[in-house]
Amino acid sequence: MTTKSTQRNLICILSILGSLQFVLLTTIAMYFYKGGTYIDPTPVGYIFWQNYFSDLGRTVAHSGIPNTISFVLFTVTLSLWGITQIPFYITFPTLFKSYSNLRKVSICGSSLAIISGISYVGIAFTPSDIAGSLHDLFVVIGFSFVFFSIILYSYVIFKTDNYPNFYAIILTISAFILSVYFLFLFFTSNSQTPEGLLIYVVGQKFMIYTLLICNIIQGYGALKQKSS
Repeated sequence: MTTKSTQRNLICILSILGSLQFVLLTTIAMYFYKGGTYIDPTPVGYIFWQNYFSDLGRTVAHSGIPNTISFVLFTVTLSLWGITQIPFYITFPTLFKSYSNLRKVSICGSSLAIISGISYVGIAFTPSDIAGSLHDLFVVIGFSFVFFSIILYSYVIFKTDNYPNFYAIILTISAFILSVYFLFLFFTSNSQTPEGLLIYVVGQKFMIYTLLICNIIQGYGALKQKSS
């Protein structure tokens, strides 16, 4: 195994671990969250279908209680998720270097994904209760850019002869789930009602976990491939 192959494999493993640690640490952060939702400060603890992931990153919970442990865990884990995606997407286009046109598309897809990873770090360091507007901007950039990156890479993998279509299908399913979420956001303009909040939060959970599963599968797929 060449040094470059070893390095690429380590980057793929790091990307997988970056997604897994996010699941683990956000689950722990949910345990320490100090209560309250976007529309009701009275609930105790984290309510999975009523609290956003971003609630974990608030310095002060919606209940008005300092949220230090959850805040630190969320800031660390989201930053790590974003950071571990960057080297993966820098390396990913090397798997398509024999296909000049596809390589160009993959570089575009990677550029979008890298910006998305940087935006995840931006989300982590702009708590919604302190820098709400900037936080929301990073959210929009992060998840819209990764959406288009997924579309581009699904095309690239479908067109690559020696790359299993299974991974492109996973990307296509992920893009579909994200597009459904975006449509729900468009048609549900009021998140300050119980029904609206439920739609927003459930949609966000599906979107985030879809991206995490997709990242893990794509990391594994890239780990199994040889440069083309």
